Amino acid sequence: MIEVIKKDTESLMNKTIDSLHQTLSKIRAGRPNPSLLDSIEADYFDAKTPLKQLANISVTDATTLSLNVWDKNAIKPIEKAIIDSNMGLSPVVNGTVILIKIPPLTQERRDELIKLLKKEGENTKVALRNIRRNTNTTISNLEKDKKISKDFERDYTIEIQELTDKHIKQSEDIITKKIEEISEI
Repeated sequence: MIEVIKKDTESLMNKTIDSLHQTLSKIRAGRPNPSLLDSIEADYFDAKTPLKQLANISVTDATTLSLNVWDKNAIKPIEKAIIDSNMGLSPVVNGTVILIKIPPLTQERRDELIKLLKKEGENTKVALRNIRRNTNTTISNLEKDKKISKDFERDYTIEIQELTDKHIKQSEDIITKKIEEISEI
């Protein structure tokens, strides 16, 4: 029973780290990355459709993303969705290809992004600690119900803390790496 609880806890913590990775992939670090457009959806035939379902997204050079649109009826909705995304991107339509120049980051924008990264890092730590708290409560309830001894409760709580520490360290490393990436000029 305890092994199941530990596996569930680790699974939840891994999902939290994966969520952090997803969130950070949307924050640009001055160079183009197709995942930058993952959160943008175009209004295509009255349905919100992710851009990657409407076009092949690739990096053309060090500052340009290219969207090779499959249906020319989708070009205008894609262009509008990119402009409305508030990401500061300006699409240029060339036939069935949409080019997006990624402007270089200003120092002011870098500072804003670093604040945002630190906030995301803190949110991840809070989520990990909440998972730990819930697991510890479950373990404590098992001890109260006399399903495990006080010694086992302490041992399991220590194991859960070690798991939490490992994931918090992992999240800190991810944030630090992303901050270094953004700080590069």
